[in-house]
Amino acid sequence: MWPYKNHSEKDYYKTIAFIEEYVLTLGAVFVCTKSERFTTASGDDIILEKLDMNVFRYKDEYFWIEHHFLPDSPYIVLSFGDTIDSIFDDAEPFPYNLSEDEIKAEVRCSLGIDR
Repeated sequence: MWPYKNHSEKDYYKTIAFIEEYVLTLGAVFVCTKSERFTTASGDDIILEKLDMNVFRYKDEYFWIEHHFLPDSPYIVLSFGDTIDSIFDDAEPFPYNLSEDEIKAEVRCSLGIDR
């Protein structure tokens, strides 16, 4: 169940799809889809999800695009690991509803292209 009244679930997932396409243009490679369970605390709410996560490899790291449900708004974060089974180190979360150029800048920063 989508926990927000003032944020569109469709727009949120559209942003994730945009990021997945963009990372490929930056040289990331799609590796596989992995089923994962997530528990997120958002204010007083607990959100349980079972998601099929698209795993990518960029240079020597694996990553996926993870959801962060904060009390007022959903965020997005790229999570990294040395292996597919060790993906858990998060980059800095960012809002899903930035402009395309701002999202690209956040992704480039997360991947270490821009600092």
